[in-house]
Amino acid sequence: MSPLRPLYSRIHNSPLLLLILLLFVSGCFPTACQRRESRALFPADSLSRRLAESTPVDTLSLVWETAGNADQPLQYPRTVLFGDDDQIYVSDVQQNVVYEFLPTGVLNQTVESTLFSFPYLAGVKGDTLLVLNPDAQRIDFFYEDRSVFQIPTPPDAPSEQRLQYATAAGDNVYFKVIGEGFDGYIAKLDMEGRVVEKSMLEGPLWRHAGMLRIWGDSLISLCGYRPIADIVLPDGRVDTLNLNGFDSPMLPRSRAFMLGDVDEPPLLMPSAAVTDKHLYALNIRPGWLRIDQFDRNGQLTKRLVQDTPLFSKEFRPVDLDVRVKADSTVELAVIFIEPEPKLALYQFAPYK
Repeated sequence: MSPLRPLYSRIHNSPLLLLILLLFVSGCFPTACQRRESRALFPADSLSRRLAESTPVDTLSLVWETAGNADQPLQYPRTVLFGDDDQIYVSDVQQNVVYEFLPTGVLNQTVESTLFSFPYLAGVKGDTLLVLNPDAQRIDFFYEDRSVFQIPTPPDAPSEQRLQYATAAGDNVYFKVIGEGFDGYIAKLDMEGRVVEKSMLEGPLWRHAGMLRIWGDSLISLCGYRPIADIVLPDGRVDTLNLNGFDSPMLPRSRAFMLGDVDEPPLLMPSAAVTDKHLYALNIRPGWLRIDQFDRNGQLTKRLVQDTPLFSKEFRPVDLDVRVKADSTVELAVIFIEPEPKLALYQFAPYK
């Protein structure tokens, strides 16, 4: 039986709400680890730990942070995305709105629609924002505050006990659905919602619970519970990308889960974002921000940490996006739900 099955007996409304709870409740965080548990590692994890210890560390400089404003505060930010004109979009699944922030961190406007139900940012096409509305089973194209076009998602997904993800770049739109007792897959959709290509995802639900990212000519499907990802190649084949050098205080518990000694998988990597050369993965730590930089081969190349790490049990980054500026400075937009809901912009340089 899947370790996530107990959640399904308690949650039967929105699949995105299920995703939120799945990623941030069912997974064990570093502070929840039982100290008497074995500290043994898989050989690959032990090797990754040694690699991490020898990898250079760089400091993330905080540019600004915001919780919205008094009239429109963030409540439960879930996804973040850079726009084509340097603005930053944040979806809030508690309020069912999308915030647009200026490059300075000032809230410019909110996009509100009765069509939103746990909005999930999927992409930007010029001045149009793509938003997955999982309950409505479609992807909406929003221009300003109007849905000007819709792509239905495949109707064969189960109505309950499912997790959905979407991403888009250029003319390519991808949709992933997984569920308990359901053969999950990643589909490339045309503008009418027809499945053009389909790649099946084998294995348990937790193995594929993670976001989609387009990385060059490939598609990357993340796993929040192990330092691995699925790569969908241009010919539709699915390959595994191991993130060598990913280290976490929860790797021993991850091993225990894989061996059947504990019931729930620990959350290691809630999200990641990509540039042309690198993947930037959120690495859950008790109270401080850690982002790992990997190359296209999955090798750790840099550890990025915030300027003044502090221990705190209440610390939850949930998503990030990344962009490279003209001067090669890397900017990372990160959203948090604890200790308070907020959006923060970090940077480091140079980009190598």
